[in-house]
Amino acid sequence: MSKHERPLPDEIGRYRIVRLLGQGAMGRVYLAHDPVLDRDVAVKLLRDDLNIDPTQKRALIDRMRQEARASARVSHPNIVSLFDMGEDAELGLFLVFEYVEGANLKGKLERGAVGPLLCSRIAREVGSALTTAHGAGVLHRDIKPENIILSKTGAKVADFGIARVPDSTLTRDGGLLGTPAYSAPEAISNGAFSPSSDQFSMAASLYEAVSGRRAFPGEDAVAVASRISTEEPPPIAEVCGVDAHVDTVFARALSKNPRSRYSSCEEFGEALAEGLEASPRSAMPTLPDERHRREVVDTSSSRGTRIAVGGAAVGALVAIAAFRLTAQLREPPAPVIVTSAAPDAGAEMPVAWLEPAPKKRKRRRHPKPTTITDAEPKQEDGGVDAANADATSGAGPDGG
Repeated sequence: MSKHERPLPDEIGRYRIVRLLGQGAMGRVYLAHDPVLDRDVAVKLLRDDLNIDPTQKRALIDRMRQEARASARVSHPNIVSLFDMGEDAELGLFLVFEYVEGANLKGKLERGAVGPLLCSRIAREVGSALTTAHGAGVLHRDIKPENIILSKTGAKVADFGIARVPDSTLTRDGGLLGTPAYSAPEAISNGAFSPSSDQFSMAASLYEAVSGRRAFPGEDAVAVASRISTEEPPPIAEVCGVDAHVDTVFARALSKNPRSRYSSCEEFGEALAEGLEASPRSAMPTLPDERHRREVVDTSSSRGTRIAVGGAAVGALVAIAAFRLTAQLREPPAPVIVTSAAPDAGAEMPVAWLEPAPKKRKRRRHPKPTTITDAEPKQEDGGVDAANADATSGAGPDGG
C-alpha cells in the first residue's frame, strides 16, 4: 500500500464493501453488497494515488460520467451491465456494475494459451458485444485480456464505464500510464479512438489468447508503442496447429491503417472463429490414411475372394460336364419310351414326359448306328424313337 492509498472503506454510497477485487492503472474495483436490492455488485472508483493535476482529474471525472451514461444505454448479454453511478463525499465519483463471477482472460493466459474452440467462442461473443456498443455510440478504449471476463454463461466485456485518460502520454512516475500493449497505433500517436481502434485491441488480445504470447511484446511502454507503430506480429497458425487463414485474419485486424481492418468487430470475430474452427491444411492427408488403406485392402480382398470363388465354381461345372461327356461316350444311350402323346414336332419336350426304359444287360460291343427315316420307326433293341431324338439330345448332361 502506497503512502497515498486509503485503507479499505466500509461503505461507498449505500454499498457495503466486502473486499478488493482488483485494481488497474486508474481505478480500483471492490466487491460490495447492495442492501436495498440484496445483491452483490462491483463498485469502481478512481485510484486516490494518481499523480495528476486537478485539471486532468476533473477532465477524467467528466469523461467517466459521459461514458457511464452511454454504457447505461447498451444492453447485451456479453457486456457487464452498469447499474448505478454516484459520488462519495470522500472518495469521489463511483460506478456500480453487475458482479460477474469468473476469472478474466489474463488469468486464464497465465496458465497457457486458450484452445481454438474456446477462443472462437470468445471472438464471436466479444465481437458482437463491441459492435452493439459501437452502434449505440459507445467506445471501450481499453480492450485487453483483463477486461474480458470468462463467466459460466460466456465471455463478458467489462470496464465500459471508465474511459482511458484522454492524453495518452499522461505520465506517472516518469512512465506511460499503463502499458499500451493492446492499443491501436493511431490511439497511441494522437489519441484517435474509434470502433476500428477497439477492433485492433480486440485482435491483439485474441492473438495472445491463441498463441499464448503478445503480438507486441515488451515491458517498456515506449518500446512497445514503437513496435505497434512499425512492426507486424509474426504468423502463429503453423506453430499453434490452426488453419493458415487465421494469420490472414489477424494481419487484417492488426493493420496499421484503420481503413484496412474489418468493417466491424463482429465481422472480425466471425472471420477469426471460422478460421479457428476449420481443420488446419497441414493436417489434411495428401496420401490415403490408414483407414482408407485398410478399406481398400478389405475391398480388394473381398473382390479377389469373389473372383476366386466364381472361378472355382466355373471350374467345377466344367469338370462335371467333361466327366458326364466322357461317360456318355463310353456307354450307349439308354432307350426311352414315350408314356403319353408327344407335343407338336419341334416343341421342346419337358423332362416329365419321358420315362427311361428298363436297363438291359450291358454289352461289350458298341451298338450299330441307327438310321432315322420320316416313317414311324420300328422299335428295336438299342433303337431310338425319332420323335424323341431332339429330346434325347436335349436331355444330355444338363437336362438329364
